Amino acid sequence: MAQQQSRSPGRGKPSPEVFRRRRIVVGVALLVVLALLAWAVIAVVGFFTRTTDGAGPPPAAASSSSAPSPSASAEATPSASGSAAATESGSAEASASSTASSAEAAGGTCASGDITLGAATDQGSYDPAEKPVLEMKIENTGSEDCTVNVGTSQQEFSIVSGSDRIFSTTDCRKDPSDSDMTLKAGATESARFTWDRQRSAPGCKDIESKPRPGTYTFTAKLGDVESDKVNFSLK
Repeated sequence: MAQQQSRSPGRGKPSPEVFRRRRIVVGVALLVVLALLAWAVIAVVGFFTRTTDGAGPPPAAASSSSAPSPSASAEATPSASGSAAATESGSAEASASSTASSAEAAGGTCASGDITLGAATDQGSYDPAEKPVLEMKIENTGSEDCTVNVGTSQQEFSIVSGSDRIFSTTDCRKDPSDSDMTLKAGATESARFTWDRQRSAPGCKDIESKPRPGTYTFTAKLGDVESDKVNFSLK
């Protein structure tokens, strides 16, 4: 008969009380380690803060002469003596930017008969995702140099469809300004405006309807001078 092995009371499975004590000991040790790590990080950060305080260069101050970034979506194409610009903000706001020569250097203010306006579009037809670019051409047809006001107070880009008034840059124009430009005899300046295919109304009233596919007519105006009408189509 095989000899039966006897178990020692001390080699049996630990009791639940022993497990709880072990977990408590391990938890306390972990907390001590975390506390030491936190203290070490705080000490290092404090050391670098004390040693670098005041050593670095002061932050650069913003320059008061910095030019603001433009928010326009259209700009002028200058020809000779300067440039005139019609720009868009939102759906219908226009503004002008010009490199104006001194009015004293010109032969005086341009007479309306000395200024001829032309109108053009960059395409004859536009797909649904394309935005028409409208162009105003200002030409001095007189025999002498003269100055002309090309500011936003004088510019207008308007669009109609038959008898339906569709859009005008004067509807939502804010703070119109004057800007005198010298035009040499025979010289031409141009200003372009990108239409976002939205309708507008006097007083900048909200209009929910949008232009439909069809034929549209663009007219440019500068003061009392008006261009011929130019047709284009939207698909």
